[in-house]
Amino acid sequence: MREIPIKQAREILKQALKGQGNQCVALFTKKKDRSLTVVIHDEELTLIEQGYIDGTRVYRLGDSQAKHELTSAFKREFPRSHQLYMSQVKE
Repeated sequence: MREIPIKQAREILKQALKGQGNQCVALFTKKKDRSLTVVIHDEELTLIEQGYIDGTRVYRLGDSQAKHELTSAFKREFPRSHQLYMSQVKE
């Protein structure tokens, strides 16, 4: 797990939405009390939130609602963060 700036985390999530193949990106706050995990598997995006809202949602990868929900979850879980911990696995 490495520490990255929040702007870089946004770019990594955008690339994950465009990318091909299976991958998992997990983002955590410094205290690790809030997290956002994005799992992309077989044209399906699974969004797992833990922190302000606890829940799991599944979307089609090409759907515009998936991108909107991902950005709103990102803003909700990391409103005042400047640095995040990230773990990324590509399959």
